[in-house]
Amino acid sequence: MSIDEAEVVLETSGTEGVPKKVGLSVDTLRASARMGRELEDLQAGDYWLNCLPLNHVGGLSIKYRCEAAGATMLLHEGFNPERIYGDLRRYAVTHISLVPVMLSKLLDCFGGEPAPESLKTVLIGGDRLPRALALRAVEMGWPIVASYGMTETASRITMLRLTSESVEQWDGTDVGPALPGVSITTGRRGEIRIKSDLLLGGEELVTGDLGGLDDSGHLHVYGRLDERIISGGVTVDPVQVEQQLMSAPGVVDVAISSTPDAEWGERIVAVVEGGGDREQLAEWARENISSAMRPREFLFVDQLARNSLGKLDRLQLRAQAESALSIP
Repeated sequence: MSIDEAEVVLETSGTEGVPKKVGLSVDTLRASARMGRELEDLQAGDYWLNCLPLNHVGGLSIKYRCEAAGATMLLHEGFNPERIYGDLRRYAVTHISLVPVMLSKLLDCFGGEPAPESLKTVLIGGDRLPRALALRAVEMGWPIVASYGMTETASRITMLRLTSESVEQWDGTDVGPALPGVSITTGRRGEIRIKSDLLLGGEELVTGDLGGLDDSGHLHVYGRLDERIISGGVTVDPVQVEQQLMSAPGVVDVAISSTPDAEWGERIVAVVEGGGDREQLAEWARENISSAMRPREFLFVDQLARNSLGKLDRLQLRAQAESALSIP
């Protein structure tokens, strides 16, 4: 849909470097809300705590989901974990949408307390969900639902509910099957392609994301095509390395970037949030990550660079790595 014809105009999160404007119709937003209602277990009388910005599809779509179900939207102005903690205890909140970094901070706020008994769905999207974080949340009783979607599709088009049994085998890339009315395929280079009469008017959307479909029809998302690193002639997907490093002792959060290198073409750099011992982490990587995918440099920072939605800012991370490693 062209911007001129659109009833709603939203900006993307800027994953590709510069946010772009996307036009949507109200009918598309309502169709999206109906498509996932059963999997979200959203019913009349439920409470969805919305702490995502309304000028992005993640926050705006919650309004239409609650409208379709007869549920109540409890709106917060921005993400404040202490305030959310209070409202989760004060009200019978049944649903909440978060990006992974928000989930991590909220779990820290809860400490060792179990999840509120009223919660039915904690919808996670917008960025890769680290397996270690998913395990931690499920063990604390949080009803985690991994998802995949984008502004152009009016939010999530896949969902996968993680249970205490399934999360043990979950590989960190599985985001579940396509919602009814959505068709997902992968192109020659592995890019995810989407078709939907309800959401896209039958047009095919080439997402720029890398993925694959398993035998169960579940989509696995590996990252962005334009974020691939070519190191020593081998193509490396940052998300796959990040998922492995999240299992390393002492790693709270990590992002994979690269710097130019005369020998390797690109040198893989692990940007690690918080303190740590470089030699110990490098030794762990040598023992657990294949040579072609293993980071050659480790950069420790107080906080990973993220955009306003909490998604990793890959461009800033690369600039940070080049600056720290004195790359001209």
